[in-house]
Amino acid sequence: MSFKVAVLEFNQETNTFSKLKTGFKDFEMCHYFKGAAIEDNCRGTNSEIGGFIDCCDRYGWQPVYTVAARAEPGGRIDEATRLRFVEDVTSALVGEKLDGVFIVFHGAMCTETSDDAQIQLLQVLRGIVGPDLPIAATFDLHANSAPDMADLLDIAVSFRTYPHVDMAECAMKAGALLEAAMRKEIAPAIAIRQPPMINGCNDGRTTHACAMTELLDIADAIAREDGILATSINAGFYDADIHNTGPSAVICYDKARLADTEAIAHAERLCDEIWQRREHQDEQLPLTALPGAIAKHLAAKPKPGPLVIADFSDNPGCGAYSDSTCLLTGLLQAGVTNAAFGALCDPAVVAELIEAGLGAEREVTLGCKIDPAVGGGPIRVKGTVQAISDGRIIFEGPMFQGLPASLGPSVRFRVSGIDILISSERQQLLDQNLFRAVGIEPANYDIVVVKSQQHFRAAFGPIASEIIEVDADGLSTANIGARTYRRVRRPIYPLDRAEEIVAAVVRQGALV
Repeated sequence: MSFKVAVLEFNQETNTFSKLKTGFKDFEMCHYFKGAAIEDNCRGTNSEIGGFIDCCDRYGWQPVYTVAARAEPGGRIDEATRLRFVEDVTSALVGEKLDGVFIVFHGAMCTETSDDAQIQLLQVLRGIVGPDLPIAATFDLHANSAPDMADLLDIAVSFRTYPHVDMAECAMKAGALLEAAMRKEIAPAIAIRQPPMINGCNDGRTTHACAMTELLDIADAIAREDGILATSINAGFYDADIHNTGPSAVICYDKARLADTEAIAHAERLCDEIWQRREHQDEQLPLTALPGAIAKHLAAKPKPGPLVIADFSDNPGCGAYSDSTCLLTGLLQAGVTNAAFGALCDPAVVAELIEAGLGAEREVTLGCKIDPAVGGGPIRVKGTVQAISDGRIIFEGPMFQGLPASLGPSVRFRVSGIDILISSERQQLLDQNLFRAVGIEPANYDIVVVKSQQHFRAAFGPIASEIIEVDADGLSTANIGARTYRRVRRPIYPLDRAEEIVAAVVRQGALV
């Protein structure tokens, strides 16, 4: 029997502390595919839609391609863009008799009209397809998953890797459960619980043994029990000031074989395990310690390959502005040479340097144009235009392998021995091809600076002689105390004392 399955993607991670709004243009810069263009662009890619297409091939599904929309993390989705997406999806579903729906979410998206864009969209979809049609969704492991979502969704599966190299695999797992649900072999449901924490799970890192890998092992043991279909650990996204910010445990189970209360008990057990590891977090170097760390690295005569430095707190992958100058200033003051730095987003400077032309020497005011109070302020630098590009690339991978991306018009600007990739659009530097857009071959440099927190490790880890993470107090700093939270549930760690939180949990009787 061939099932007809609709697919849609509405995917963005929202930093509510950002001054920027996310509009339609921001989706276009990543992707906004409609109808057949979804398969044309996503088949064979390491993406959730790529995994869905593999499910269509494996199970013989008839796909109904609606809209696949992804934007770089940033501020809230403006209402005009949300309504345009809803209209495009609704139009694509008119007259279709569906057997199931497959959704690609991030899980930490907010719009101008809702703190939970996932629930907002699911309510619209349920109004179209009804309450009984099975809906499966994939999630980033940094989702802020609200317990209320369980009333609208049947199947939920989150990534298990950070960097996220299992996107297609995650979709295949969700698709297998959707196939079983459409065949009436299972009656899927989900239970979601959250511990009273803003951050945790070591932010979801899986490149070394830590809290997250321990939690995944525990979740796997639960997944082997009768009636459990899938278990997910979400580290949450702490750059969002909303009620449901923070880690979560998601249990997908078969209602025909497991009682709701038992599923909830499993979720609450995982929440307790997350709570017990609340202080298990990797730490980053302060900017003041960077010169010493570089000197130590060079003195050690390391193995071949560049020293890769992560500009942790200016990560556009968390919605930061990608225009902080703190770390660049530190490198210039230290006299560093043969270094690559990227991507610093400054469209005004890009336009000025493109007009100047290849080989031109110019002095420019660089960086911190969106909010000069964050990231060190604009700096005056003098350099030479080494390359000009339209900024379009195809991701080499492993993350997003095969998908298109764009930095917008971009230049390579050489300043005192540092080749700076200056872009017109924010784009997390998680792929070597982003540097190559302006002729920078990362392996040829002694030092490579990337505006990223963790995703860069998938592409740059194999070439790095050493990796250093630096927190220079940008918008996505790991310092929770640098933000003012007004909407998170209270009491909550680390804003409140553990004793106060435990007392409140005892009164409430659960970790929700």
